[in-house]
Amino acid sequence: MIEQTEPSRRASGIGRGSNRGRLVEMLRRQGPLPRVELARSTGLSFAAVSAITSKLIADEVLREAETETVSWSDDSDDEDADGLTGRRRGRPAVLLTLNPEFGRIVAVSLRMNMIETLIADFSGSALAQSRLELPTRALDATALRHLVVAQIDAMLEATDTPRHRLLGIGIALQGIVNADTGRHLWSPALSATDVDLAQPIREAFGVEPVMANDAVAVALALTAAEPALAQGLSATIVVGHGVGMGVVIDGEARWGADAGSEIGHVKLASDGPQCRCGQRGCIEAYLADYALYRDARTFLDLPPAASQQPSEAQMALLRERAQSGDPRLEQVFQAAGRSLAEAVAATISVLRPHHVVLAGPGLQAFEMMRHAYEERLEQAVLPWLLKSTAIYVRPSESAAIVDGMVRRTLRVVDRNHMEATD
Repeated sequence: MIEQTEPSRRASGIGRGSNRGRLVEMLRRQGPLPRVELARSTGLSFAAVSAITSKLIADEVLREAETETVSWSDDSDDEDADGLTGRRRGRPAVLLTLNPEFGRIVAVSLRMNMIETLIADFSGSALAQSRLELPTRALDATALRHLVVAQIDAMLEATDTPRHRLLGIGIALQGIVNADTGRHLWSPALSATDVDLAQPIREAFGVEPVMANDAVAVALALTAAEPALAQGLSATIVVGHGVGMGVVIDGEARWGADAGSEIGHVKLASDGPQCRCGQRGCIEAYLADYALYRDARTFLDLPPAASQQPSEAQMALLRERAQSGDPRLEQVFQAAGRSLAEAVAATISVLRPHHVVLAGPGLQAFEMMRHAYEERLEQAVLPWLLKSTAIYVRPSESAAIVDGMVRRTLRVVDRNHMEATD
């Protein structure tokens, strides 16, 4: 049994009661708010909010921000039934906000030939970030564990963060992850399989890691950036090194154990092109970066890709060549567009989401896929189902993975505090 460390004791102090957790969650969602608005938004009495926030300020979880001029719809100065006092228009209010210095979060993204690490404060603002290129498929299980721990240590050292201020660690991986047990099961970026990543992190840092498929992290980053996408069920299909999907409900990844889906390994043809999973005809084998680059190299003189995974610069070169009007490349991207349509069609038909978001660096080539994509999508989905789902194209950089993982880890930290009772 692991002895409870200082970070664990400190983190558990954020919310001994669910009401404390509700206030922390509200401030994380909405940003700085006055006490009276916290009371209105949560349904708690003004007296309860005042008492709870005073304790949170004493615990250094919250702090008072600069005052701003606010206006309430109620212009009276009389106290209402809930203990809220009406404010006259233009009267300044003291805002409460999360204290960035309360603790820190580290997010790690492990993908093909790259490990990216970011450290953020308690408000979610990034403090430092690093990217290390290395041949990830050469890592065995032991080297993989040591690498992740070493990168987290490097972030703490770079920002002079003592370990007792580390509240949470989030790890996003390509492929199949068991978020409940903290095990990486399979990834195209790694040769090692069924690796326990949670235990070495617990031993090294005294915190329980939060693990997820990288598409889930991208989904969270995008829905946070566009709140309209967080209404109802939103499915984000991420195209880049591979093809994955993250499912978010009302802005949270709470569908299934991991909220991730291997949509890229739905088969289009049993005798189709080779996929990195070892099978043939998967959506990914037509659409992912490695598939496009591989097919283009059969008729173009392009430099070889490391571990069969093209770099960002190589993919940019491929898009540039395609835009020059080569009809052979046009056929490659049109095939990719049709496979993307199949992924969207399967998602709409099975999940019936309110939103489908097409994201990832691979969507920088969407205009070259658009015609074939739109034509195939109309054929593949029942018209009344297609009309019920809004589809958005949001090309995103790989940095969205660590940004989303910070958000997911902070929400898990907050939620853990909400489970306690007053």
